[in-house]
Amino acid sequence: MTETKWTIENYEAFYKELLELQDDKYRLFQEKLLRTSLPVIGIRTPLLRQKAKEVAKVAGRNFFDTCGKNTYEERMLYGAVATEIPMEFEEFLGYCDTFSYEFVENWAHCDGFCVSLKKIARKNEEALFAHAKGYFLAENPWVVRVGLIIMLNYYLKEPYLQEVLQLVDAVTSDFYYIEMAQAWLLATAWAKNPERVRQYLGDTKLSFSVKAKFVQKACESFRVSPEDKAWLREWKKAQV
Repeated sequence: MTETKWTIENYEAFYKELLELQDDKYRLFQEKLLRTSLPVIGIRTPLLRQKAKEVAKVAGRNFFDTCGKNTYEERMLYGAVATEIPMEFEEFLGYCDTFSYEFVENWAHCDGFCVSLKKIARKNEEALFAHAKGYFLAENPWVVRVGLIIMLNYYLKEPYLQEVLQLVDAVTSDFYYIEMAQAWLLATAWAKNPERVRQYLGDTKLSFSVKAKFVQKACESFRVSPEDKAWLREWKKAQV
């Protein structure tokens, strides 16, 4: 990939292009959904991803020096562009950390970025797992959520599942979006391997709040059998 010179003037022109993609009805919808303190332009996700691909080709790594943090979409673009530029995995981790620690401000930043890691995770499975474990130690709750969602998306399988469950159990936080990520991960893990998760539940140290959210998520899932849902409801009652 040939990277061209990319200046603040280029970025300002690019930002004007973003504003032209604004969908006001979508903006109002997102503002309610995201619960963000950032201004929202209101750009539909497929269009934002397309702009990320375009700017990755034109500016490459030079984009990161000018990327703003002032709006929801600008922050999302930093992570999206990072996943579009071909680079060595070790180099990518620097941008991954910057995005996770400095740019993530809401659940959509986190979850959208983690979904975009599919190819990177496939090519660097063990290395990404090792790196993502470090996110569980962060003081920033959004970084912890990034770690949880990476595990949810790519590591609810052997030989990683047991260690993932241990990582989840070690997280002690009443931050709503961490608790929801823990619950979502466990519900997904149950759908994939109910017996392994059932064993884990026998000795879990999770708060009742997370347990309740997990059972709710599992009972909402079409992938969990009626019998398992009944078992989980009874298990929840015993946790009170």
